[in-house]
Parts: sequence; C-alpha cells; structure tokens
Amino acid sequence: MTPGQARIALSSFLLVTAGVVFNALFLQARPVAVTKAAAERAPAKPVSDRARRSPAAATPAQPIGFTSSDAAQRPLRIARFAPEATKPDPVPAAADGEAGPETIRAIQRELKLRGYGPLPGDGSMGLTTRAAIMAYEHDQGLALEGQASERLLRRILLGATLGPTDAGPRESGAGTVRTAEAEQVVRAVQQWLAALGYQPGRPDGQLGAETVSAIRDFEMDKGLVPRGRISAELVTRLSEAAAPRTTSARR
Repeated sequence: MTPGQARIALSSFLLVTAGVVFNALFLQARPVAVTKAAAERAPAKPVSDRARRSPAAATPAQPIGFTSSDAAQRPLRIARFAPEATKPDPVPAAADGEAGPETIRAIQRELKLRGYGPLPGDGSMGLTTRAAIMAYEHDQGLALEGQASERLLRRILLGATLGPTDAGPRESGAGTVRTAEAEQVVRAVQQWLAALGYQPGRPDGQLGAETVSAIRDFEMDKGLVPRGRISAELVTRLSEAAAPRTTSARR
C-alpha cells in the first residue's frame, strides 16, 4: 500500500469513528429529551362529571387572604334601635327577697278571684301584677310596695276578705309609695297619662294630687269607677289607649 492510500484509509477510519461518537452522544439522547418535554406539555386530563358534582368542586373560591378561621372570629353585628319615646320605663322582673314563681302564681290567682283585674297566671312579675298588688294594698290601707311575698299571700288568704270597693283599716303611711318597684309602676302610669293628653304632673313615681286627679279623669272617660288608684285594670286600659298613638307617631 502506498503512502497516499494509507492516508486515505486513515481519514476514512477517523470519519467513521467521529460519526459513531456523534450519533451516540447527541442523536441517541435527543428523542428522550423531546419525549420528556412533550410529556410535560401534555394537556391536563379533563374533569369527570363525578368530580364536577362533588361537594369540593361546588365550594366557592375564597377571597385572597381569607381563611375559614376569619369567619369564625368575625363578630356578629346586631342592629340596635332607639327605644320609643312613649314607652314606659321597664319594671324590674323581681326585687331582692321577692317570692318565687309558685307564690307569685298563687297571688295572681287569689287577686283575680277577688276582682283585682285581668291578671296572667304565669308566675312572673309584670306591670299588671304589681299594679294589682298595689290596688289590694291601697284597699287594705297599706303602704304601696307592689312586691310579691309569702306574707302578702298569707294576708290575702287569711287576714282579708275585703274587695276592691271596700275600705280596710288604715295604717301609718297608707297609700304612700314605699319601694322602687312601686315607683316605677306609678311612673309608667304617669307617662301614659301624659302621652294621652292628661295632666298627671311631673313623672316622679309618686301619687300626688295631680296624678290621682288625672287617673280619675281617665277612669271616668273610660266608664270606670273613678277610684284614683293604681290597678291592673288601669294599667291595661292605659296601655291599650296609648298603643294607637305610639303606632301613629312611629309612622
């Protein structure tokens, strides 16, 4: 073999070797990379109908930065309304040392049997119950307390047979308002009378001459016997008469 032929053979060998190396390093690795990239770009699998109907899929998206604990910690807002101007002051449900519901229920029953007005039998101390007690105390010549007690119940059952038209023996301080509960009942009556156009005087919770005169005027206007005292019937009639005026004033 001549030197020229040897150079040609060596060049051919080198070219073939270079081609094999190039194919092994680059051409064989390319399909794998292309396949991996294609897999990464593959479209997401569509959501099935079952997944669409699942509760998790129906949950609305929360705003950014909002968590479920925020809803639990957020305080509930409650609207507050101004009290009506003509509504009387509330009377305490029970004073310190006052009797329990069973005794109150018995007092309500016994006073109703003796003609002291329309009374509930619920065992709670409302305006009408306190007013009925005050009417009984007035007729018995007692100071006005408007409180339920075992002592009062015993007096009604054992020590008094007088009705609302009779007069009992007078005691020291008879007819005077002695407790805060009785004062608030009188004040409620004064506020109602003033709202209806009568002249009960200053709403001080006391049965002064002006308040007694206004009560008598209202009783005569309603066809009642003008006794000029606090009673369950008076409270009921006043609340009924003042209700339409309160409704019209609200409109």
